[in-house]
Amino acid sequence: MCAPQLIDGGDSSEVSGGDVVGAGVKLVRERGFGRVVDLTHTLTPDFPVWELVSKRPEFGRVACMADNQYNAGRLDIYEHVGTHIDAPLHFDDAGLSVDAIPAENLVAPLAVIRIAERADRDATAAVTVRDIRDWERAHGPLPQGAVVVMESGWAQRVPIPGAFLNHDERTDTYRWPGFSAEAADFLIHQREVVGIGVDSTGLDRGSDRAIPVHRTFLPSGRYGLEALNGLPDVPDAGATLVVGASKHRGGTGGPARIFALY
Repeated sequence: MCAPQLIDGGDSSEVSGGDVVGAGVKLVRERGFGRVVDLTHTLTPDFPVWELVSKRPEFGRVACMADNQYNAGRLDIYEHVGTHIDAPLHFDDAGLSVDAIPAENLVAPLAVIRIAERADRDATAAVTVRDIRDWERAHGPLPQGAVVVMESGWAQRVPIPGAFLNHDERTDTYRWPGFSAEAADFLIHQREVVGIGVDSTGLDRGSDRAIPVHRTFLPSGRYGLEALNGLPDVPDAGATLVVGASKHRGGTGGPARIFALY
């Protein structure tokens, strides 16, 4: 009989299709990319969730091979859980919903700004205007239509209970790194980017209770990416970001499968 939960997909080493995978790698290389890096966390029922605004995902099974001759499951997921996209509508009633974001904006030059050493010393570290200018001194001007992401080392905290949200119960304060309000304003008004992203819980630092980045960057018509993974495996400059965003009508965001190609 079907088990009540959605079981693990099994050992991938037993799955056939090596020829298909090999063909995919060949195609990527023919298109001028040598590597594809998955920037997405695997979503599980115990993925850390900021429960002030979301709930943990629920997984269930609706069919199995033994009873139905096929496997199928159900997902009950809030839009802003796991690796996901924030659409402009998330903080602007007149903003684009996730299904209305132009497809061309979801394939973009990727700029990675690394603040892991600072974040290791100070969980409230932020990407600053100086960080952006330092990146440009090293790599040239931010490309038009780029997505600028923060790599703070925070992704490695996901499997450690309590570490990703980093809640201080004594002061009722969350501490995780993000973008500063000044950096967001700089990117809105002085650079032509389509989005920003973080490997932490939110675009704003956890301690920024006024959430100024969400309140300015998203209403500017740009999108945000949160809870990214795998950024240490991506170069600071020269990669192409591909955002496989959810496309449900009127969505304020949604789960996304995100890749870097270089």
